[in-house]
Amino acid sequence: MSGFLSQPGDIIIGGTFLIHMNWNYIQPLFTTNPTDLQCQTFGSEYYQGMHALMFAVQEINKNPELLPNTTLGFQIFDTCIAMRRAAQGMFWMLSGRQELTPNYHCNRESSLAGIIGDSGSTKAILMAQILGLHHYPQISYYATSPLLSNRALFPSFFRTIPSDEFQMKGLAQLVSKFGWSWVGLLATDNDYGQYGMQVVKQEVLKAGACVAFIVDIMTGKPDRNAPQIARILRESTAKVVVVMASDADFMIVLEELLRQNVTGKVWVGSEAWAGSTLLSAKRFQAVLVGSVGFSIHADQISGFAEYFESLNPYSDLHDPFIKEFWEHAFSCKWLYQDDLVINASLQPCTGKEKLGNVMLKTDFRLSLNVYTAVYAFAWALQNLYDCQLGKGPFQHGSCANISFFQPWQLFYYIKHVNFKTKDGNHIFFDAKGNPPPIYDIINWRVSAKGSTEQIIVGSYDASAPDGKNLPVNTSTILWNTGETQV
Repeated sequence: MSGFLSQPGDIIIGGTFLIHMNWNYIQPLFTTNPTDLQCQTFGSEYYQGMHALMFAVQEINKNPELLPNTTLGFQIFDTCIAMRRAAQGMFWMLSGRQELTPNYHCNRESSLAGIIGDSGSTKAILMAQILGLHHYPQISYYATSPLLSNRALFPSFFRTIPSDEFQMKGLAQLVSKFGWSWVGLLATDNDYGQYGMQVVKQEVLKAGACVAFIVDIMTGKPDRNAPQIARILRESTAKVVVVMASDADFMIVLEELLRQNVTGKVWVGSEAWAGSTLLSAKRFQAVLVGSVGFSIHADQISGFAEYFESLNPYSDLHDPFIKEFWEHAFSCKWLYQDDLVINASLQPCTGKEKLGNVMLKTDFRLSLNVYTAVYAFAWALQNLYDCQLGKGPFQHGSCANISFFQPWQLFYYIKHVNFKTKDGNHIFFDAKGNPPPIYDIINWRVSAKGSTEQIIVGSYDASAPDGKNLPVNTSTILWNTGETQV
């Protein structure tokens, strides 16, 4: 099975990531078996998130204070933005990396603690429906659908990113704050986009503004119906468009907008694309500069930048994605004998390129969410280990054994986890498995060096009282006209 990476340990933490953000669409013929998905479009941000999981596991294994006699391992799977890959990866982990055998675990040496993933809400829902049957803990770093807060349907789902029920109200408040009264809504046709669109529409209308158009991005179509979207945007008099979509889906629409030269819109973005590195490519500046939107609250992870900068294709041979990441990061190509003959114009990769230059252009939002999820598992396991017989939470004060615990026993400890990371962040989950709802408000602009940058211009704290929950420094925002005036 391609697209996986693993490290053995006494206890395994699973992880699913969008290492590739698209796939080569092949029309099914229904006369032969469907072909394997050909994944494409490398997702650097998710690759970095994958390494945040590996870094956290490495850090915990070196820490004598946390799980001192237990080694953590991991199993990581590239879901390639496809539902069947998400299901495949989950069953691979549940089965113990043998044949995909539902309800049977072949790896008797290690226990699976649970799974960190998935990034998309629709795939996370698919996984949560199955993992919830046995109360396997699942912690997502990017799935924001409010449906996942339903404890009756998804009893063992948690996340380190706030639910959309907070963000979507905040997006509507942002529209009101700038006094916009004529806005368009663009949303993907999945759980994430459709719920977001309903809430934003309801809140925008409640605030007295009008909706110019509502358009779905068709995720089942390879072109995401981008030509029709571009035509609607070009013909509409609305200058402000609120977009609730992932960066991968919105990117295909943006490519079409560039082709048809549709510019001059002010984009208001949900967190699934507004903090994206994928869309920070120079070619999108003509469309996206001046955008404002929500982003996951940013913070540093001590030591992670140094760890990531030390990666190298010659020393990290266990990493099946590193050479592709290298090509993507440095716009180079690993040349083999055949390539030299075919294309002498390719910039060759040497492996001596410095990742420090690449790190300057990235942030750690997604990585921090992944890192936090690993520590939630580690502290839950530590609390399970520290349990005293007679004072335990299970029947007759009993405890679970860390060498062979049941998933529902660890689920109890994840539910009650409450700790501080080494950088001082306080981590806990509410009764619905959600973290505290805090976001950054960011503005897209061009830096002095000509690259795209996302500057924090405010914040949104859904738990603060109305009127004080959305402080934005409007005078620091640069709009698509180059002016600071809204």
